[in-house]
Amino acid sequence: MKFLKKGQVGNIQGFVMAIVGVAVVLAVGLIVLSELKSSQDTAGAQTCAANASVCTQAQNATGTIVTKLATVPTWIGILITVSLAFIVLGYFYGRQG
Repeated sequence: MKFLKKGQVGNIQGFVMAIVGVAVVLAVGLIVLSELKSSQDTAGAQTCAANASVCTQAQNATGTIVTKLATVPTWIGILITVSLAFIVLGYFYGRQG
């Protein structure tokens, strides 16, 4: 960790941009998957008459993915909290030496 001026820590911009990038990709992915799930639910009865088991498996798999990805934002919050704690501790540790 590089100190630029008093109270400024360098190389944090890359970390912040990485977190923002992950959050944007996650948000877009969740929106796309939820739209896919809703379209499968509404159009599934009409198009899956011949092969109902495959369509049901696809609907269940999409629902499971949406449910699992919905827990990721809590981990992003924990990651941000832990990294800010390391930054603060690194700042005070660097002032002593």
